[in-house]
Amino acid sequence: MITKKICINNLNLLIAAAFAIILVDACKSTGMQAFTQGQYYTACLQAIDKLRSSPDNTKATDVLQQAYPLAVNYTEKEAEHLLKSASDNNRYQKMFELYSTMNAIAEQIARCPAALQIIPNADYYSSQLETARNMAAEESYAQAVDNLRTGTRSAARQAYAQFQKTNSIIQGYKDVINKLQEAKWLATLKVVLEQIPVEGRYKISADFFQNKVFEYFSNSIRNEFINIFSPEEAESMNLQPDQIIRLRFFDFAVGQTRESRNSYEVKRDSVKTGTYKDDNGVSHNIYGTVKAKITVKQIEVSSKGILEAFIIDCRTNTTLSQQRFPGTYLWTDSYASFNGDERALSSKELDMCRRTQPASPPPPQEMFIQFTVPIFNNLTRFIQNYYRKY
Repeated sequence: MITKKICINNLNLLIAAAFAIILVDACKSTGMQAFTQGQYYTACLQAIDKLRSSPDNTKATDVLQQAYPLAVNYTEKEAEHLLKSASDNNRYQKMFELYSTMNAIAEQIARCPAALQIIPNADYYSSQLETARNMAAEESYAQAVDNLRTGTRSAARQAYAQFQKTNSIIQGYKDVINKLQEAKWLATLKVVLEQIPVEGRYKISADFFQNKVFEYFSNSIRNEFINIFSPEEAESMNLQPDQIIRLRFFDFAVGQTRESRNSYEVKRDSVKTGTYKDDNGVSHNIYGTVKAKITVKQIEVSSKGILEAFIIDCRTNTTLSQQRFPGTYLWTDSYASFNGDERALSSKELDMCRRTQPASPPPPQEMFIQFTVPIFNNLTRFIQNYYRKY
């Protein structure tokens, strides 16, 4: 649903655009370079901007004195030419821009005392502007309606841009707000993400994975003309989608267990093993090497599977793109036993020996979630790359 936006007055947009030209060198430029290139509008605005910071600048004064009359002359001749150009489908929009720019220049002159002394009677094209505004809005609106009738997504996108332009010229012109909604809907690629089945003997749900993909698509595809729907949304809207993303897990196995044993000897030197008294009755420590044999038992539980992704054109029922993404996850745990002197063991080995059995592996659902982590990363790259072309 498109909400009605507050459109900035087109005159202010033109002023902002014109001043963007001079931002790069606004402090230095007097407009002379633009003037010599025949860019009279830009030359006027740059000269006015310079006169604000340097009212006595002779170069900026000369530029404004020469450029402004030429800008007026160019505007009037170009407007006259456009009126006669019946084959120009954008003639009133161009006239509206011409008069808007000249009014913007007059407004800037009025707000700069130094410029006002040079051009005390700047021309305002109020009546011409209003006439051009109405004609330009109708011209833009009619072009948008013609594009909308074409019925293609690309034409609807053009119509949407033209309706936006119409609304910027005259806010709320005719039924432009409704037309914006209609054009946006027709211009949008509608994609349904199907429910993901999980084959196999386990009672596994892929809802979490589907929700992650749905959230990624909704938040990461930076295109206002692509929209994703769940099957429930599509059904409730009686939607005819343009494309379907079909995901399917297969070759799925969880809980494959492998056990292994590894025995080895450990020793530690300089360990106090006893005491003795010398001839004077003084006690001394005895240091030696202590040894132990440790047996480490390791259990591994693996899960693996493949996700197959299809992007399907609903109109032709053909596969537009297809790819498989394998994933694996390995859970491990270790415990141990020993014979000998425990002082030969490290703290980690002692911890393992204090356990008589391994920890319980995660349930199948958790194992499934873990092995889909790398799959999700690869799938999202696939989706991003595919829809980038739209």
